[in-house]
Amino acid sequence: MSFGFDKTSDIFPNFYSKLCLEDRLKIFLSLYNCFVGDELKIPNKYAKYSKSISDIFTKRIDDLLYKNKFSVKKCISFCFTSNAIINAYLKGKKLPVFANEPKMKVAKLIKSVYKNGDFYLNLDAQILFFNYVFDKIKRRHPDKQIDIKDNLLILKSDGKGILGVLPIFKEISFERKDELTEEIDIAKSMESMGLDLYIVFPRHSKFTKHIEVKGCFRSGARLKLVPYSVCNKIYNKGKR
Repeated sequence: MSFGFDKTSDIFPNFYSKLCLEDRLKIFLSLYNCFVGDELKIPNKYAKYSKSISDIFTKRIDDLLYKNKFSVKKCISFCFTSNAIINAYLKGKKLPVFANEPKMKVAKLIKSVYKNGDFYLNLDAQILFFNYVFDKIKRRHPDKQIDIKDNLLILKSDGKGILGVLPIFKEISFERKDELTEEIDIAKSMESMGLDLYIVFPRHSKFTKHIEVKGCFRSGARLKLVPYSVCNKIYNKGKR
């Protein structure tokens, strides 16, 4: 599964199809902003005023170009590559072959989505979700260390593992728990770590509550399937 867009339409996982457009765009931006560096991040306000994912990028690029055009700051340096990318974009032409490392923020954003004279973006949903969960845990638990081992996030306190979190981007529901055999087998292979393990999946209308898989670990550790909300907010336990 993936997120993005091509010439004709947006690309969204099917289980988000019933959400309104604004909610789908908010989910995309929440995942995207946890994946890219600071210079490519896009403010969440664009989800409210855009008609599609590609429209988000078009509006953001146009705003950055407008801001640069009327900036009163003294020009310190001239980036030939950035200006070549911007000119190609404005004229609807392919990016120049030498356009490798632009310095300007707007040029970097253009280069990330403008391919061969057209807008195109295809991001792996699993990679986006993994980075999103990592970012949220890190921000919610700044006092904990987080190690990554075989796609497992291991939360540590004073160097000791206290919880394992396995992010998996997949649609699940109470009615189709039999489809989780592969994920549960992966969890069983990690039993030797002796940690409670949470497998987190994207939250949606058919998956809103934790599911505890009892008797999975002989060690007595717990295995839970956890719905994980995708949004741009950080919720601390007991506070909303």
